[in-house]
Amino acid sequence: MSSLELDDEVEPHTGMGTLRRLLDPAFGHFVWAAHFLAVYIGAAVACVLGLGAAEEGTRTTFLAVLVALTVVATAVVVGHAVWRHRQYRDLPDQRFRMVVTIGNSGIATVGIVWQLFPLLLVPVCA
Repeated sequence: MSSLELDDEVEPHTGMGTLRRLLDPAFGHFVWAAHFLAVYIGAAVACVLGLGAAEEGTRTTFLAVLVALTVVATAVVVGHAVWRHRQYRDLPDQRFRMVVTIGNSGIATVGIVWQLFPLLLVPVCA
């Protein structure tokens, strides 16, 4: 079965194809992975470019950007969970998918926020 065959079937009440319907509950985990890569690759590149020897204000600005990125990623995951809850709460046949999506989004939110602790506790480029 190819991916083209998977996308031919569309759910009538959501208009989603099969592949998208399968990946939707994992949306929070994809955002978590993107956040993880952005934060740690950004920190590594900043250290290579000399952030460790930069002024305190520059390091503080860099940390503020990483914190803002964390807040945005958390808001995206929570917003997706709320959107799916509103979409599926009146559809009893979609309750399981709604619960799985919200549960996965909760786990991803905890993971994203947890990544904030090393950023704040460990000095940049230590």
